[in-house]
Amino acid sequence: MKIARPDACPVQEKFVTTRKELSAALIERDEEIDLVLTALVCQEHVLLVGNPGTAKSLLLDSVMSWLGGKKFTILFTKFTTPEEVFGPISVVGLKEDKYRRITTGKLPEADGCFVDEVFKASSAILNTLLRILNERVYDNGDGTLEKVPLKICVAASNEWPQSQEGGKELNALFDRFLFRRCVRPIVTVAGRQRLLWSRDHTPKLSTSITPVEVDLAHKDAMALPWTDQSKEMFETILRELTTEGIQPGDRRQYKAVSAARAFAYLSGSDRVEPEHLEVLASVLWDDPQEQPEKVAQVVARIANPTGMRVNQLLLECEQILATADIKNLAQAATATAKLAEIDKQLAAMRGNGRLDRARLYVREQVKRIKIASIEAI
Repeated sequence: MKIARPDACPVQEKFVTTRKELSAALIERDEEIDLVLTALVCQEHVLLVGNPGTAKSLLLDSVMSWLGGKKFTILFTKFTTPEEVFGPISVVGLKEDKYRRITTGKLPEADGCFVDEVFKASSAILNTLLRILNERVYDNGDGTLEKVPLKICVAASNEWPQSQEGGKELNALFDRFLFRRCVRPIVTVAGRQRLLWSRDHTPKLSTSITPVEVDLAHKDAMALPWTDQSKEMFETILRELTTEGIQPGDRRQYKAVSAARAFAYLSGSDRVEPEHLEVLASVLWDDPQEQPEKVAQVVARIANPTGMRVNQLLLECEQILATADIKNLAQAATATAKLAEIDKQLAAMRGNGRLDRARLYVREQVKRIKIASIEAI
């Protein structure tokens, strides 16, 4: 159950509001939105992988626009040079026998960055990039490490690094992203209709947030306590994953605790409840080929069986909608009866935000079928 904080924090309210506004604009991207905003609260990095045209860049651009401070954006190609990422060599410095870069407007001075096609970075860029992402420091060439203000790096790619030439060499970069998710095309009938007939999907955000506020959100989130039930379920998840042959590294397990706290904060809660462990489905795996699906099933079964059942019922709903000709009165009547049964099963479950949205969606589809049937008469 989601618990509202008794003294609503203005910064937390900004995250909650932005989460809703992004969800209202972007079609079937709720989980991706949650990951990016959770990563910002957690001050970790997030990677979205998927085919072109799945709104990855739109989401990431929107969050970068919402985030105040300095931002850096780049599309990596095999021809991208270190100067484009870290800045040109200082000519004045060379005259003084000092090798330094002019980093103004480049990654070392950014509070947030968006990197497209991140796995196309060359080896000349990779080592410095890894250090910035992991240690938040930058060596400007003279051996002196400078702290960078980076809060979050959001990255996009059309494919996982293992499927590319030299992919094994990119494992270190891949591991720098605590949150990782495969973005899939729109699957629902209603989502497809919104895509086709609503021409503007750009989020309209009513607030903005500063780097200082992000630091405050991070501090508050990391102080949220875990309930005993959540702790027990987290340890159960780790044991179950081991039996599945999945054993995330110690660092990833350690950071998963912070990830759950950040997601609880984003959800408007004052503690980590079992339902907040769902975000760990995008954290507790290493191999993108089979492990994400297995981890998601284990996490859902243990931490949120209600959510798992809701997803199953929604899948049944989509199958009904995809196979029924709603202008055929007999088929429309059959589909309506099946959807009513799904709504009945949803009504018997304990309520939460996802369950409420699922019931609303099913009822909207019943209404749509009835209207189409009347028009067909």
